[in-house]
Amino acid sequence: MTWVVVGAGAQGRITLEVLAAAFPGEERLVVDDDPVRIGNIVAGVPVHARAALPGGVLRGDGTRVVVCIGDNRARLRVAAALAAEGVTFGAIVHPSATVMPSATVDPGAVVMPGAMVQSQARIGAHAIVNTGAIVEHDCEIGRGASLSPGCRMGGRVRIGEGAFVSTGVTIAPRVTVGASAIVGAGAVVVDDVPAGMMAYGVPARVVRAVDPDRDWPRLL
Repeated sequence: MTWVVVGAGAQGRITLEVLAAAFPGEERLVVDDDPVRIGNIVAGVPVHARAALPGGVLRGDGTRVVVCIGDNRARLRVAAALAAEGVTFGAIVHPSATVMPSATVDPGAVVMPGAMVQSQARIGAHAIVNTGAIVEHDCEIGRGASLSPGCRMGGRVRIGEGAFVSTGVTIAPRVTVGASAIVGAGAVVVDDVPAGMMAYGVPARVVRAVDPDRDWPRLL
């Protein structure tokens, strides 16, 4: 199997190391469109221009692709473009993570070291479950969502597509965080957070609409 990591920034570097632990001995490639990164070495792997890969590598039967861009919006945008090209995405779970047999990790998702994904939880395509995060039973993590290190949630929580849950957040059971919402570090979320809104505090309060140009650069 050949794994192609798209994105040579911090998220790509972390994922390359997770790949090495999860699939030792399998080939790893990393590609990027930023000319500043092309030719660098990331986690022991040289960075190639995506356009310079030999024909058919991305769409090969033995190839799995994972998009490793920290910005949820960009990750979903690139993943959609690659899906239109016919690539096959792969899910990656670090060996130290625990994913229960009844849980589902969709293609393109990454589960980092020490994370817990409990019974019948579902991790959506291209979502990131970061180090030590706890996804309890029957939770649903939407496509392209990001759970930061140490966040934890009770059962039946819903995280919408592209939402960002920051470090150390606690979410009460049955709470919904809407699509593209952002929950600030250390928040305790006991009520739903509407789509596209920013919430933080203990207990968490919705403070304003998310400003992508202002808020996302602070998260990455």
